[in-house]
Amino acid sequence: MRIDEQAFSAQVELPCKVFCGPDAKVEFSGTAVNIDPGSLMLDLGMLHGPWRPSVGDQVRLELHLPVHQETANAKSMIVRARVTGVTGRPDGTTRMELKFRKPSFKDRIERLTPQTQVATGWRM
Repeated sequence: MRIDEQAFSAQVELPCKVFCGPDAKVEFSGTAVNIDPGSLMLDLGMLHGPWRPSVGDQVRLELHLPVHQETANAKSMIVRARVTGVTGRPDGTTRMELKFRKPSFKDRIERLTPQTQVATGWRM
């Protein structure tokens, strides 16, 4: 079977941290729900802080990648991205579309447990 014949889904649920605002001092958590080469969509939940995303904003994103082996180090994908779309949903949550160019990867020191994979809120 050729690789282009295999079924593929870009839909995921991966925890991430978003750094934004002046000097990237505002930090909040979200969940990546769709990843494509060069773009991704985040579910931000309910935004309770002073920053509201708008098209054209620059953000830094740390996406926590899954670990499938006990001996493997946890990794984060880090990108600088531009907000290309913001959608308010009927349940009060916010979805944000981002475009990025070149991701980098780094080791995470902590290992995420199922209880700590999705954190909510923001802090300055």
